[in-house]
Amino acid sequence: MPAPTRFSLLVAAYPTITAALLFAFRRLQYQYPILDRIITHQSQARLFQHNAAPGLAITAPTTNAATQYSAQISQSATGASGASIATNNFQYTISPSYHAKDRNLVARKYSGSVVANSGKRSTRPASGEDSFFFSKIRESESVALGVIDGVGGWNEIGVDATDFSHSLAEAMAELTAKLSTDTSAKRDESNSIVSKFSFPPLVLLDAGYNSIRNSGKVKAGGSTACVGVAHGNGTLQAANLGDSGFFIFRDGKIHYMSIPQTHYFNAPYQLAIIPQKIIEQNARYGGKNFDDKPSDANLSTHKLKHGDVVLFCTDGVLDNLLPSDCLRIVNEEMISQGNWIVDRRSGDIQASGERQYSGVDSLAKRLVSAAFKASIDPKTDGPFAIEAQRQMKVLYKGGKPDDITALVMFVHQHIGGKTQEKS
Repeated sequence: MPAPTRFSLLVAAYPTITAALLFAFRRLQYQYPILDRIITHQSQARLFQHNAAPGLAITAPTTNAATQYSAQISQSATGASGASIATNNFQYTISPSYHAKDRNLVARKYSGSVVANSGKRSTRPASGEDSFFFSKIRESESVALGVIDGVGGWNEIGVDATDFSHSLAEAMAELTAKLSTDTSAKRDESNSIVSKFSFPPLVLLDAGYNSIRNSGKVKAGGSTACVGVAHGNGTLQAANLGDSGFFIFRDGKIHYMSIPQTHYFNAPYQLAIIPQKIIEQNARYGGKNFDDKPSDANLSTHKLKHGDVVLFCTDGVLDNLLPSDCLRIVNEEMISQGNWIVDRRSGDIQASGERQYSGVDSLAKRLVSAAFKASIDPKTDGPFAIEAQRQMKVLYKGGKPDDITALVMFVHQHIGGKTQEKS
């Protein structure tokens, strides 16, 4: 058989080359609003720091290489990793962890580019476009928390993509002092919420979004957002807009997992501030703008139990770890810490009620470390690669480098001053 010529090799490779070029062009469209829509979020940012919550101090790491925030109740003499927020019957211990995607980007400038808001840059560690917050809600028995993922495509037109996500997180943290936690949302006969804006996490998201729009400090940008409010009675309410999300792990199983909102592959729902000039450019070139509203968020309500682990995370986790990967890590950490115990006869996993739970910080860090390792693995296909192959019909292999943020919350139930025993 004669050796293949360069021409024959090119012909044989044509379908693969064509698919790759098509995928590259779609990625280009994602990043340049003049060509299409601003939808990606894979670029540069910084994680914010705030001291908005009464008695809650969030301390930034000392170096950019650090991947773990430490937080403590400021009145505590000894301090603790994570933050324990006590309520009448439930106590929530929360710890965040993050890892920024490596990047060496120079934002492309063009006439009319928007100058970034530099007011809080010094308090934002270099953790990528991801941001987060958690804070006790004024004098209530509730705590608010959330993750925000900035849309990185704005960097390509001279806009600092960090500003929108971090400013939104900062605004929501500050607004917790004013938030009403009335959970009696009016419902119709089909049990659907009549007024979405009686739903605390949505109220917080909407108020935060309007705050940064009206302040004028953020000129342009966008983000996804996943926001929750955990109440003193063990009720968790959540509003999720885009492809960040949250899990509830219970007794060694995934009790609940949110569903991402996307317009199409790699095009999540997102809040945005879009300058008029960009709107006009997109109209001129036939492009469209993603400008979803807080009211487009998926809303859900859940009853938490003692021993539950709640994970809020950006798509840096979800695009690189399968749900089963997250469950395996949670199970291993919770069992090794003695928080969950395994029945010797049945093999069932259940929550331990014997002592205060520990290890929330190590669990958050391990989830982020696993997601980072998967994101730079060129051989093992993660969830993003699997979906790219299925939906885009392209040969995308390995993980997806991105900013990665996890916010882990342990749930403790107390009755009469004692931790709830598992029956």
